Amino acid sequence: MVQYLRDSVFAKSRCSPGAVNAFCCALGTLFPRAFVTVLLTWAAYVLVIDIGIRTLGGLGRAVVVLFGTGIYVLTVSSYFLIVRYAGIGPSRMVAAGGGGGSGGDEDSSETELEAGMAALLPQGVMAKENGQQRYCSKCKCWKPDRTHHCSTCGTCVLRMDHHCPWFSSCIGYDNHKYFILFLIYVVVFCQISFFVSGIVLLDWIDRSEYLDTYISLNWVFLFIISIIFAIAVSFFLCYQLYLLFSNKTTIEAMETQRYKSSVASSSYRYSQPPSSESVGNVFDLGWRENFRQVMGDNPWTWFLPVRTSKGNGSTFPTNGKVLNAIRRQAQQEAQMLSSLQGFLDRGGASSSSGGRQSNVVIANEEDEYTGRVSVEFRASERRRDD
Repeated sequence: MVQYLRDSVFAKSRCSPGAVNAFCCALGTLFPRAFVTVLLTWAAYVLVIDIGIRTLGGLGRAVVVLFGTGIYVLTVSSYFLIVRYAGIGPSRMVAAGGGGGSGGDEDSSETELEAGMAALLPQGVMAKENGQQRYCSKCKCWKPDRTHHCSTCGTCVLRMDHHCPWFSSCIGYDNHKYFILFLIYVVVFCQISFFVSGIVLLDWIDRSEYLDTYISLNWVFLFIISIIFAIAVSFFLCYQLYLLFSNKTTIEAMETQRYKSSVASSSYRYSQPPSSESVGNVFDLGWRENFRQVMGDNPWTWFLPVRTSKGNGSTFPTNGKVLNAIRRQAQQEAQMLSSLQGFLDRGGASSSSGGRQSNVVIANEEDEYTGRVSVEFRASERRRDD
């Protein structure tokens, strides 16, 4: 009965449950963006117009108007650039490849995407938990290093850091610099607002103006909100700067990343499979180069909302020491496995004349994409001929 009534309502309103769900998702996406934009605009109005122009005078007015307007423009610009370049995934390689053909040929696009991803496979260093090549079953594409699928955005994101609810978007390779700059701008904006609003409030109290006039509630709210956001965002900014100088994303800092090896992860017996926990961060190039990977080489553009990040988001320079550690560890593991196999072969040959023998055989399988040799232990049985 309930199902019938619900279907009748949607039929009369010409609105399907899918359309309602899409509308709610769009509303949920729009709300935080509108809230942040309105909050920043209100703060700029109080700081620049209500305090700077209407209250202050002389040099103080010029300084507050100049710095307040400038930091507001930078903050809003970086915010919209974050939203503009959010959620860009491996599928953009089709356009980057400049493949021919008609723009509406989906089969051709899928073929080009598959070819582009396959070309990147030998260059990648990350693997799944089982040591196999990373593949997204939802997006139906190979995943380059540091790419992850966002269930909220419904797509894979290059060098994904995290999904931020304040932007309703993912922070990844294409907008990571804008995100760092936005945090810096917000902290500076809040500090300026706190300092200026605090001065006018103290001046209002010292002059005993509260006996004759009412204080502007905008000043009070700006003073309170700015100090709260300054403290909260400062802590988050410090953590993001630590990740920036370490060349880690938030996901990589919270989860262990598995690396490729000449020996399959499932075959490791004498040491742990290579990962960020066992051998270190393979993308750590030193704090200076780590900083430049995101912010660029030109110091004049480090703190401007312009695109200067290095690379293409699909391949990344690696730490040679960590790569050598992975190779040495895999080589030692292969030698230990080979020694074990030799011992078992000798034991099997010496006792093959009688009795029931349980032996272990190593089966080698080569991955068609990575060329990695998979080592698998299998049990075999021999019976004595009577």
